[in-house]
Amino acid sequence: MSKKIILTLSLNIPLLLFCTNHTYAQILHLSDNKPLYSTNSSSILPETKPYTLGAGDIINISVYGLADQGGEVKVLNDGTISLPLIGTFTITNKTIQEVHQLLTREYSKYIKRPVVTVTLLGQRPLRLAIAGEVNTPGKYTLRMEERKNPKVTDLLEKAGGLTVSANVRQIQLRRQETDGERIYTLNFWQLLQQGDLKQDVDLQDGDVIIIPKQEEINAREYRQLADANFGIKYEQAPNVTIVGEVNRPGAYTIPIDKAPPRLTIALQESGGIRDMADIRDITVNRITRDGEELNIKVNLLAMLETGDIGKDIVLQNGDTIIVPKAEDLSASEAKTIASANFSPHEISVNVVGSVKNPGALKIPPNTSLNNAILASGGFDERRANDRVIQLVRINPNGTVTKRDITVNLSAQVNEETNPILKNNDVIMIGRNGVAEFNDTVGSILAPVGRMIPFLNIFSIFQ
Repeated sequence: MSKKIILTLSLNIPLLLFCTNHTYAQILHLSDNKPLYSTNSSSILPETKPYTLGAGDIINISVYGLADQGGEVKVLNDGTISLPLIGTFTITNKTIQEVHQLLTREYSKYIKRPVVTVTLLGQRPLRLAIAGEVNTPGKYTLRMEERKNPKVTDLLEKAGGLTVSANVRQIQLRRQETDGERIYTLNFWQLLQQGDLKQDVDLQDGDVIIIPKQEEINAREYRQLADANFGIKYEQAPNVTIVGEVNRPGAYTIPIDKAPPRLTIALQESGGIRDMADIRDITVNRITRDGEELNIKVNLLAMLETGDIGKDIVLQNGDTIIVPKAEDLSASEAKTIASANFSPHEISVNVVGSVKNPGALKIPPNTSLNNAILASGGFDERRANDRVIQLVRINPNGTVTKRDITVNLSAQVNEETNPILKNNDVIMIGRNGVAEFNDTVGSILAPVGRMIPFLNIFSIFQ
């Protein structure tokens, strides 16, 4: 059962409380107790209505033939304006046309057929609130000099963009209308896919925008959302934790300067995956703004096999990446994984025995046995047994396997005579028959050789 947060609000006196762990903003009012999410929300978009006046607006009023009337007039905090001849009037929530009709009617009491002109000179700042899956939820003031008719996308940009858990298909707009509060549902995925500009509605004073979380993460949408001007944004590089079958488990800060912080980049930062990593069942644990944990399953092997880059999900600050160990990997799967950019860039093997340059080698993944022998200088022609060598491998469970391999340096990659090497493999090159005989004779004669110089000392004194 998913956990739900009940948020309440008032558009008259908003009070925003923010938890230190970045949960949803709770918008409260002392006398209201309305749930933030409501089943009464409407998929019908709000109508575009003429601008209504309120405290802080500046209008210009002129009356033909009466120079001392009107001029620039600011709507006071109580929603009224005062004019010398006709007095004080409340014009809050009236349009320019309605104010024109009101003033014309009032001046007609003193002037026959008055000619009144009313124009809007300056709009008041809009007081708005945004909560949910945005980087900086809170209360915002949008001034009209920034944009004449601010839209939802302007507020999203102001709030630092979306988080990767945002559900852009169910954005909620709460608006106070003459008949009470109304909840509208906006579909910004339709805006992105079809260019439906109607979804990006004009904001009004007191509007509240709610960005809910995505119950099921759809990685294919990330790229388009990251490219949108209102979409996924990062104020700073996210910190994530990586555990399991990677070479350097731990906490990492994933860079964002060149590309969005994706899962494969994080695996690269941790030194790459180990040989037996199960990249078909990677889990990303994520805490959303409402404090609920999402367990996102990722199959990176499918991405390698199909080229579906959407599976390489974008990370969020605080994510934990768990890479489990595979029970078994086929040779073809191991080869595919070793070629991936999130595998180590090189592996270590040891070549010992009768080669020209024995010792540790750093080689690229998917290097074959024959190539490793050649990289160590090739066989020592005088001493090496170039027909059969021994491959020693440490298995993931800690056991060691040894196998004799018949050498064929001209063979293509195959499991029998020219297998792909794994990290920490040891290649043992034995001696040929002549080298073994010479080494045996040498070991027998070595003590005699040490005695000969000693016996020569006695011949000096004879």
